[in-house]
Amino acid sequence: MKKRIGILLCFLVFLFAVDFLWFRKLQFLVPNESPWNTNHFFNFLYEYERIRSLPKIKKRIIIVGSSVAYYSIDANRLENTLREKYSLDVDVFYLAYAGNSPLYVYLLLHWLGPLQPDLVVYPVNFIDYRLHRTYILFPEGRNDAVDESVMVQDALTFTEAPQSLWVFPWETLMEVGSEMDWETWSRYVVSSTFTFYRYKDIYEQNLQNLIQHRWGRNTSYHSYMGVFIPEGVNGLGWTGKQFTFLPTKKMQEKGIWLEVTPYLLAGSPCKLTFRNEKREQVVNLKETRWTNVRLDPNFFQDNLPITATLERVWFAHEASGAYLDYHWDPMGVRLEQTFGLEEPKSGVQYKREPRTEDFRYNGMDDKTYTRYFYYRLLEGLEKRPGIGYLVALKLAKERIAKEEFRPLFHFRYLAKIADHFRKRNVSFLLINNPENPISLAWYEDSKWYKDHLDYLKSLESGSVHFWDIHGVLPMQGFSDFHHFTYVGMEQMNSIYAERIGNLFPK
Repeated sequence: MKKRIGILLCFLVFLFAVDFLWFRKLQFLVPNESPWNTNHFFNFLYEYERIRSLPKIKKRIIIVGSSVAYYSIDANRLENTLREKYSLDVDVFYLAYAGNSPLYVYLLLHWLGPLQPDLVVYPVNFIDYRLHRTYILFPEGRNDAVDESVMVQDALTFTEAPQSLWVFPWETLMEVGSEMDWETWSRYVVSSTFTFYRYKDIYEQNLQNLIQHRWGRNTSYHSYMGVFIPEGVNGLGWTGKQFTFLPTKKMQEKGIWLEVTPYLLAGSPCKLTFRNEKREQVVNLKETRWTNVRLDPNFFQDNLPITATLERVWFAHEASGAYLDYHWDPMGVRLEQTFGLEEPKSGVQYKREPRTEDFRYNGMDDKTYTRYFYYRLLEGLEKRPGIGYLVALKLAKERIAKEEFRPLFHFRYLAKIADHFRKRNVSFLLINNPENPISLAWYEDSKWYKDHLDYLKSLESGSVHFWDIHGVLPMQGFSDFHHFTYVGMEQMNSIYAERIGNLFPK
C-alpha cells in the first residue's frame, strides 16, 4: 500500500513539475513566430510574460482591450510621436486580444500590478459590449429588458469567450463561479489547477510555426509574414500582377513556393516573367496548386532586385468556394508565409505591417466607398457565413436605437475597472473610439446612444479620464464598422498622442 502511495505521489510531483516547467515557463522562452492578429491568446500570454521580464526604466503605457485597441494604435509610432512632440520617453505595450470584453479586461486588472503601468488606455466600441448577443439568443428580445443572468451565462460559453477557460479560469471562477452549472464549474477548476489543460488548445500553434518555418513549405497559414513587397501583398499573402524581391540563399537551395488558382489560369497556362537589370526568365504556370519555382542561378550571382510579372490577374469576387471574396482587388499568386526571409521573424505578435487591403480606399469618394461597404461587408451571407457577426451587429444597432439605455453587464464592469484605477490613483483613459460613419449613422442620433455616452462620462473622476472621439475619422479610414485600416491608424496617431501626452505632467 505504501509503495502504491509513493508511486502516486511521485507521479503527481512529476506531473506538476512538467506542468509548471514547460507550460508556465519554458514555452514562453522559445521564439514566438506567430504573426500579428493570429494565435490571439498565446500571443497575449507571450507578450505578458515578455513585458513582465523587462526591467522598468521608463514610464509605461499599457493599451488594453480587444482588436479595436490594436487596430487603432501603433505602439512604436505612438512612442516616437510622444518623444518628438511632447518630450515624453515612454514604453508602450499592448495587452489586448480579439473579443476581449470589459468583463475580461476587469479580470486582467490584477495582472497589471507587476507591470507597474503609469497609464492604462482602453479604447472601446459597440462590439465590445456584446449587445448583439441578446438579439441572437432572443430574436424578439430587447437589451433594456433581457434577464442579465442569461447574458452572463452566454458570456461564459466557450464559443463566445474561450479566454475565460484558456487565460482567466481562476479569475472567472472567483468572479462568476456562482452562476455556473456543476460541469462548467468543474472544467474551470481543472483549468485553474493544470496549465497543460488550460493551454491544450493554444500552445501547439507556435510549435507548429517553429517547425514549419524551418523544415516545411510554409504554405498553410493564416497571415503573411515574409519580406516587404513594394507593390503590396495582402494579409493572406496574395500578390497583384507584380511583386519585387531580393534573391536569397534559401531560394537558391529550395526554390520559391507559389499558389496558382484555376482563375489565374482560366483554361490556359499563365506566363510569369522574372526580370532584373541584367536578365530575364519566363516560367509557364500550368497547374492549379502550390508550385515550386526554381530561379535561374545567374540571378543569385547578380544579387539585384527581381521583379516578377504575371501575364494576367484574377478577381476573388468572380471566384467560388474558398477563393470567393467580395472585393475588387486584382489578384496574382500566393506567396509562402516566410517568403524572402533567410530567418523567420519572431516577436512580432503585436507588430502590424501594411497590406494591400489597407490602401484600397485611398482616393475613393464617399458614394463609391458606401456602395463598396455594403457589398463587401453585408452581402452574400448565404455564401459567406463568416460575415454573420457583422450582419448581427447592423441589426443590433438598428434595434437598440429604439430602446432605452440600460447599463447592462459589461457596462457595469467598465465602472468596476474605473473604480479599480481610481482607488489606486493610476491614470486610466477610457476612449469611446472612432466608428465608421456609415454604421454610426444607424444609431448615433438615438436616445440610447446619447444616454450611453452620458454613462461613460459619469465614470470620469480622479485619475480616470473619458474621451469621446467617435466621429473623428472619415469612412475611408475603416476596413469595417470599427477596425482601422493601416492608413486610418496612421491618421489617428497624432490625435491619440496629443491626448495621451497631455495626461502626463509637464
